Amino acid sequence: MSTLRPLRITVSTLTRQRPAMLAALIESWGKMAVPIACEITCLVVENDAEPKSVGVVDVARPLANGVGLAYVLETEPGIPFGRNRAAKEAIAAGSDLLAFVDDDEIVAEDWLVKLIAAYRHSEALLIGGPLRVKETPRKLSFVAALMDKCIARRYLRKETRAARRADLTGTPGVTIVTNNWLAETSVFEKHGIWFDEKMRFTGGTDSKLCAEVKAAGLPTAWAADAAVYEEIPLERLAIRYQFKRGRDQSSTNYTRKLEGQPSAKYNVLVSVPIKIVIICGLVIALPFTGGRTLLDVVRTSGWVAGRFDALRGRRSDLYKTVTGD
Repeated sequence: MSTLRPLRITVSTLTRQRPAMLAALIESWGKMAVPIACEITCLVVENDAEPKSVGVVDVARPLANGVGLAYVLETEPGIPFGRNRAAKEAIAAGSDLLAFVDDDEIVAEDWLVKLIAAYRHSEALLIGGPLRVKETPRKLSFVAALMDKCIARRYLRKETRAARRADLTGTPGVTIVTNNWLAETSVFEKHGIWFDEKMRFTGGTDSKLCAEVKAAGLPTAWAADAAVYEEIPLERLAIRYQFKRGRDQSSTNYTRKLEGQPSAKYNVLVSVPIKIVIICGLVIALPFTGGRTLLDVVRTSGWVAGRFDALRGRRSDLYKTVTGD
């Protein structure tokens, strides 16, 4: 039987003013199984002007499974600065691998075991996994409850689509994002691919990094059984928030496309009318589906608005505002 290569792994999250959610994530880190032949350190990167969450980290030490728990403060505001700080910390610690999850998530007990198994059984330098909705008992308004169910169905559709398209041999048509993410630190250190710090508040830096990894010919993989669970804050169940999220994601993605191919601006002459027809169909379907198409109506409308925002040169500021606690 061959001996497994020892691995040093940094598991990180970026946080800002969400102490309760951060505490829940750290608790799940303490419950997760540790892969064989792995040395794990969990790292909290706080992206704020002062260390507001360090107390949450201190109270959680030591983790029940013996995994190390570290904390650093990154005062330069913006998600890519926090992500890159985590990468620099992982490299300085001699880590072979860096994993990311979001601070509004919890990890399954076997999450890291499954993720590392996928790494060991593939040639990939970047690996992603599914995001599921954490069931949270709470009293919601009719619209919020409907939106909650719509989001859960949307996540399930995305997970099913990813499992169908991607596996340990590649991820065609699937974007690996930092809600469930593992990469060799060589992606940063050797290949020079980092999160784009020019996209301070827009979001989408993980999508861009994934695209750059693929463009560089580096192998990627999908760990379909390595799941994390997101608690949806009440603010995100609002129609306005979901419209804004769809708009800003569309704007960011289209802006990136226009930067590489200016002629892509003419695509809206075809894509926008098609989307408007789809929106009309989804609106008509609302009463016949019990509201199941509500999120699709809102997000697709946001998509259309985002295309025009990109053409006007408007930059997203989606992540200036913190949601959740």
